[in-house]
Amino acid sequence: MSSKDYSYDIPDHPIKYVEVDPRIIKFDHRAQRSLNKTRAKTIAEKLVPTALGTPIISHRDDDGMYAVDGMHRIYACQLILAETVTVRDEVRDAVQTITCEVHSRLSMANEASLFIIKNKESSKVGPTDEFRIGVVAGHPLFVDTNTVLEKHQLKVGTRAVNAVRGIKGILDVVKEYGPDVLDQSLTIAEEAWGRTPDTWHSVIIGGIAIVISRHPDVVKPAELAQKLKRQGDPATFKAKIQIAATNNNTRLDGTKGRLKAAHLAVASAWNANRRVNKIPVPNIFE
Repeated sequence: MSSKDYSYDIPDHPIKYVEVDPRIIKFDHRAQRSLNKTRAKTIAEKLVPTALGTPIISHRDDDGMYAVDGMHRIYACQLILAETVTVRDEVRDAVQTITCEVHSRLSMANEASLFIIKNKESSKVGPTDEFRIGVVAGHPLFVDTNTVLEKHQLKVGTRAVNAVRGIKGILDVVKEYGPDVLDQSLTIAEEAWGRTPDTWHSVIIGGIAIVISRHPDVVKPAELAQKLKRQGDPATFKAKIQIAATNNNTRLDGTKGRLKAAHLAVASAWNANRRVNKIPVPNIFE
């Protein structure tokens, strides 16, 4: 279990609820998701002012108002006021000013953290965007993870030979076992299979992480890499994990089920043709 605190935190700061002209609000995509103008236009065309909610704004002392949360609603109001979309006059009148939750004295890192906190429980932010924004926020979980990924020349969000798949699972490895275990797990995977899109799949990396963290005095990384190499290519190994997780397609699997199956597959690979230094294998359907 990682001993590092990966909880979110923002310093105390002034917060006010005020009427703001949406046309003066700016956007900084480093601290939040990317603006989808098509989505904003759809919102504008169907906007119900009484259901607009309360967008969250950061008042930067040197540069004005910036959206933290509610970017698409704010941009929809801007489209309406610019008469880019056709709406009833009463809708246009209603969004001349909008009630906003205005935060002051925040750094950009604080803004990014606030965005994640406000959106985390609602599942509105995809894991790739959350990771990108978390790095900007300077949040230790994302920074520690990004440091390891950069060391291995890996990116997030695409299927490529230099991109991890399933960033949420990669973050879970760091939360549970720490960045050093992620570093070692990626090294083992690369030594086993080289740099392929499936080498870095989070389920495989998670299975390796469990085994090396639970049995550090028994499992030798270089030997485990050779054992995994004998299992076939990483796509074949991942398919084996999927079959185990679903009990040969007779039951549904979830993230925990796949992770247990990955633990089983990696432990079984280590134990193959071994008389001594075997490690326990889990019962994945307990």
